[in-house]
Amino acid sequence: MHMDMAEVKKKEQRKTEKLKILHQVMDPSAGLSFIPISISLLHLSISDLLLYLRIILLIHSHGAQSELICSHQPIVALAGDDVILPCRLEPAISARTVEWTKPGLDPKYIHIHEKGLEHWIQNPSYNFRTRVFVDELEQGNVSMKIFSVKLSDEGKYRCYIHSVQEEAFIHLSVGSVSSPVIKVTANTSRTLVLQCESKGWHPEPELLWLDGEGKLLSAGRTKTIRGPDDLYTVRGRVTVEKRHSNNFTCRVQQKIINQSRETQIHVPGGFIKDPSEDYLVIIGILMLGIPSILLLVVFLLCRLHFRTRVFVDELEQGNVSMKIFSVKLSDEGKYRCYIHSVQEEAFIHLSVGSVSSPVIKVTANTSRTLVLQCESKGWYPEPELLWLDGEGKLLSAGRTKTVRGPDDLYTVRSRVTVEKRHSNNFTCRVQQKIINQSRETQIHVPGGFIKDPSEDYLVTKSFNSKSAAVIRVNTTRTLRVSDRQD
Repeated sequence: MHMDMAEVKKKEQRKTEKLKILHQVMDPSAGLSFIPISISLLHLSISDLLLYLRIILLIHSHGAQSELICSHQPIVALAGDDVILPCRLEPAISARTVEWTKPGLDPKYIHIHEKGLEHWIQNPSYNFRTRVFVDELEQGNVSMKIFSVKLSDEGKYRCYIHSVQEEAFIHLSVGSVSSPVIKVTANTSRTLVLQCESKGWHPEPELLWLDGEGKLLSAGRTKTIRGPDDLYTVRGRVTVEKRHSNNFTCRVQQKIINQSRETQIHVPGGFIKDPSEDYLVIIGILMLGIPSILLLVVFLLCRLHFRTRVFVDELEQGNVSMKIFSVKLSDEGKYRCYIHSVQEEAFIHLSVGSVSSPVIKVTANTSRTLVLQCESKGWYPEPELLWLDGEGKLLSAGRTKTVRGPDDLYTVRSRVTVEKRHSNNFTCRVQQKIINQSRETQIHVPGGFIKDPSEDYLVTKSFNSKSAAVIRVNTTRTLRVSDRQD
């Protein structure tokens, strides 16, 4: 009986020591060096030691594992812009394989990066429009950038990191906006009917009318039309009285994407319209500009219906500037300002321009060379087109073809033949020096790729005969290479 009691005490003592050891192991503040190895060797069985060792490895490996963190707030972008879907590993560790997918899409793969290479498995709608930040993967930055965002890009994205078996989701909201246009649809002796219209919105916006103090006006029902391209057109009308120096604003806004655009119209009191002419004569802006002197400012505003204003509150300080809203190409030219009280006149010239980003595409592909074509539409005045190499030096290219359309806008197009060398960057720049504007697009051409005639993309032979790479063309930024290891 005495021996049995002694044996029970020994077992209880061993159990207590095991619990102490386990407690030390489970304590996150304790390192491996604090485990009483001598006690373990004396009192623990081999199976117990193996069990505790497995617990140690499991706990410490779990404690060192990074967590994948993506933005919990929706990321908002406008159609045509570039956007980054931010995700990171914390604590930062190197991510060898990054997989971005879009649930519900077929195929679902948006971008795959593995062992320093981009896979070419990708949904066709994202071809040549995605990249990860390769130079920052070691710091745990696994974000993905999407170039030239489309409305169809909107939705939920999944980022998955194989090395830590972590996934996270992020939502992208895509919008489209445009500035509203105001015109007069009815004109009586005391009132005006103003119509505001704005096209090309997504998601569906709302239209508001505001007075000069920013207060909402009571207006008719807004008419909304959704086009086949999923873009919305909104139109609204309001009747306003002709009072002294009334300013009215049409505001179109979309709260989901946090975007708004507005246009203002200035309606002076008591104006008259000459039905035989397409202009307004605004007379009688009398202000005290200089003590005891009345300034009579008379503007003849040719073809500028309700698109002009002077700064009434600043006339006393001598500011007789004129603002033109929603400038048109036809507004270009020389303007005259005349001040009757001092019989002074002055002239000023307005230059109006129009620009757009160029688009690059491959028109011919041989074993050693590529023929690249650059085109840019909607320019004014006539621009020039230049090709530059990776160092910014001018390339010798074919003659630029220039076409002037019925809307007076220019389209320019040019081709250049380039060699396939290692990591070549080529830039198409369209510029107009009179209006001091330029737009450019860059393309990256890796060396040694071949074209698969059965596919609408370019394929590169890699070191492994089973691997292939795709040249990713981004029409507004860069052409990148993606590679897949089968």
